[in-house]
Amino acid sequence: MAPENSLDPYKMACYKIIGRCELTRRTIEGINQSSNDWLWLQFCLAREVNRVDEVAGDVFGLDEIRESVSEIGQRHYQKGQEGLGGYGTYFHLLILAGMFEQAISFLYPYTYVAAVHFAIALNYYGLLRVSDQPGAETDLLTYSTKDLPQISFGRMLGYYTRDFRTGNLDAAVDYLVLICLNIDLPGAAGKSQAALCHEALRELVLESREFAQLLGDIHKDGTRLKGTIEQRLNLIGLSDQEMFLKTVTVQAASIADDNGRTTDAVLLYHLAEDYDNVIVIVNRALSDSLAVSLSDPEPQLSPLKPRQQQQGQQQQEPSPNSSFSLTAVSEPSTLARNMISLYDSNPLYLARIRPQNRQTCGILLRLSTVRSHIFSQNWAAALDTIAATNLLPLAARGSIPAIRAHAATTNQLPQEVKRNLGNLLLWCIMAVGGQREVLQAQKGGFEDQGREGVREELKGVGRDLMCFAGLVRYRLERGVWEAVVRAGGDVGGY
Repeated sequence: MAPENSLDPYKMACYKIIGRCELTRRTIEGINQSSNDWLWLQFCLAREVNRVDEVAGDVFGLDEIRESVSEIGQRHYQKGQEGLGGYGTYFHLLILAGMFEQAISFLYPYTYVAAVHFAIALNYYGLLRVSDQPGAETDLLTYSTKDLPQISFGRMLGYYTRDFRTGNLDAAVDYLVLICLNIDLPGAAGKSQAALCHEALRELVLESREFAQLLGDIHKDGTRLKGTIEQRLNLIGLSDQEMFLKTVTVQAASIADDNGRTTDAVLLYHLAEDYDNVIVIVNRALSDSLAVSLSDPEPQLSPLKPRQQQQGQQQQEPSPNSSFSLTAVSEPSTLARNMISLYDSNPLYLARIRPQNRQTCGILLRLSTVRSHIFSQNWAAALDTIAATNLLPLAARGSIPAIRAHAATTNQLPQEVKRNLGNLLLWCIMAVGGQREVLQAQKGGFEDQGREGVREELKGVGRDLMCFAGLVRYRLERGVWEAVVRAGGDVGGY
């Protein structure tokens, strides 16, 4: 019992709680209270009512509690301030007040691991409002056009996976897939979250370059092995393999191709079953390597990153028939031979490649062989290979109409072949001169007459080549004409 002529603080507390008296003063005097007691009192006093029908002084609901919690944060829990009870106390207040977005934003600078996993749990139960413009903002906490707080959930998960994405790709995929927890949002919001998830997965594929592990592999017999991402198709809003190939693999291949990562693009398009594009890229790379002067080393491709073994797995070499092993090379000519050999052995692959691209690749491979023969001074083999391409008038025997016919056909050549016509002409003249010198050095014996006849025939070929060069002079690359003139003079072409 309270002393006579005094107020019993506990009786006053009962009046305040039951009768909601003096809502402008939401504390109980005379009683020691902890932060939990104070918060409990606020929720006891709060009521969600029709504000039109209530007296202004009797209105106290969740919005007013949140205003009080925000004021406490501004006073005691600003950046650099520990506040009463540490940051965990204020985080607890925010969660209890239903200020989930502010709670995650507040906790993140102190312990981002806990903040990420709290955000995942809140998002799973539909309690977290995510940004309606994913990828456009740079701050973790933003506000919508209706002034509602929202969290950049996808960006937060992306930043979190940077800590382990190189060492544990499966875990990184699992976290990025969680972006699609919001795929059921109404309107364009759900689609934008799905697009953000797919973009994050594409970035992971291109950054890690672990294509076989993430996207799967295709063996020579056509057997497809599912990768980590493909095993989670239903979780990322893709219903079948075709959608996966179109949404993730093809777009990643296009980005790799635009960035000049040839081996990456070849493997990705192969995994996407776009075999014609594989040959197009291979032709371009092979053409670029052939355009380099003999005095310069052949350009090398950036080889694929070796397969990564997860913890607990034994080190295994990739199957010799796998697409990974076929594209893990640095020479454009080797890459082209590997892919063409694979496609030629399977009619299903070959049927999806345009004949023009296949023929172009065959010509370029022959030109690569010619370059190797010239580099090793194997002149006779070089001339035989050039003759097989039928690009130069080696069998014209001085016939001007035949030479003109060959010159006229150069306009119909594919661009990858046409740009290397000047180099091929130069190599052929060098081979003619080299072979004549070899025959000259072999004088003596019973075959002198035959050798001399071949030398004269080669001299005629040199003249035909110089005539051909004059007809296509303005279609040659810069500097090639001068080199051809010098080489033609050395072999007696004019």
